[in-house]
Amino acid sequence: MNNEEIKSSLKKLFNCKTDFSVTMTGKQSSKVNGFYRPNTCEIFLHNRNFKNENELMYTAVHELTHHILTTEKGVKTAKAHSGLFWSTFYDLLDKAVELGFYSRTRSVETQKLIDEAKKIEKSISELQQKLGEVISKIYESCRENGDRVEDVIEHDIQITRQKAKDLCKMSDGNSDEISKAVNSAKDVMIRNAAQQAADEGKTVEQVKAIATRKARAVDDDLENPEQLRREKKRLETTIERLQDRLVQVEETLLSMQGGEQ
Repeated sequence: MNNEEIKSSLKKLFNCKTDFSVTMTGKQSSKVNGFYRPNTCEIFLHNRNFKNENELMYTAVHELTHHILTTEKGVKTAKAHSGLFWSTFYDLLDKAVELGFYSRTRSVETQKLIDEAKKIEKSISELQQKLGEVISKIYESCRENGDRVEDVIEHDIQITRQKAKDLCKMSDGNSDEISKAVNSAKDVMIRNAAQQAADEGKTVEQVKAIATRKARAVDDDLENPEQLRREKKRLETTIERLQDRLVQVEETLLSMQGGEQ
């Protein structure tokens, strides 16, 4: 591929209002694979860093993302790799896969390691889910038996209260990060969309980007039983958290009243 061919492919990913150029430097760099100059809208690729065109296109899309964010999205620096950057980048990369100029075909050796990693991740997720179920029972037991749940969580189990809450909310079969991203959605329809994206193999940042979208007005009769069950679970969790906070506030008020002269 030459510079113009790379640019032609990149232009298919996004209709940029501001033009850009692509230059393969013919160099090798131990520091970066490429870089973007926002002042001149130039993408530079150290093409001797890559073993094949697929690797080169990955970096080209990376630098195109900087161009899009700085010229179209109002991002002031081309060096920031924020959540917005990574969600935009992987949306573009997914489109490059669809258009056929980037491939996610893995070598046999790499695929074996991917399968092993996913198996381990699944085991970790299952254990975290089981831990969350046990912690939920601990909350119930503490309420019934008069044990101070905060002390049990932080002293006996030696985790933070926030970690305990996160474990209780973990979804089936999801990684910890994916679960947090999905559950961060305030609206049930958006949360379902985020869950679907996770099931389709989208990255954590892509799922986060979906989860943070604003909800559109919908008719109540469009909600299905599964959506309502998830909403019920979310409301129960919220009520439980508010009840815990209410107990804390009441105890604090009582202690303050007891100290008054």
